[in-house]
Amino acid sequence: MVNDNTRTGLPAEVRLFEQCESYTQHEPGLASFRWILKQGEIPEVCMGLVSLEGPIHKTPGVHQEWDQVYLVFSGTGMVHLDNRSERIASPSAVIIPAGTRHSIELQRGEKIEYVYVNKWR
Repeated sequence: MVNDNTRTGLPAEVRLFEQCESYTQHEPGLASFRWILKQGEIPEVCMGLVSLEGPIHKTPGVHQEWDQVYLVFSGTGMVHLDNRSERIASPSAVIIPAGTRHSIELQRGEKIEYVYVNKWR
C-alpha cells in the first residue's frame, strides 16, 4: 500500500527523539525541550519531548486553546492540576483539559521524561 499523504503533506517517517529540533523555554532549573511534531504538520496537533531534572518546579501554565496529555515514559515527580497534587511515575498518562492550571515539580535527584500531545479545540 502506498502512503497517501495528500491530506497533510507529511511523509511517513521515524523520528528519533535525539534528532528532533530542540527549543528554549525558560524554566527555573534543568529542563530540555524538543519538537516531535510542530504545530501545522498535522492539523490541530503538536507534540514535544520534555526532560526535567530536580530540583525544579516547572512554570505553571493554563491553555485555553488546546487539551493536553503527558505520556510519562521515564522517572517520577509531582503533578499539580488546578487545586490538587498527585505523585506520578512512569509509565503513566496525565490528562489536562483546556483551562486546567498545571505544572510538574521534582525534588533533588528526581528526573522525568514525557511526551506532550496538544490537541487544538
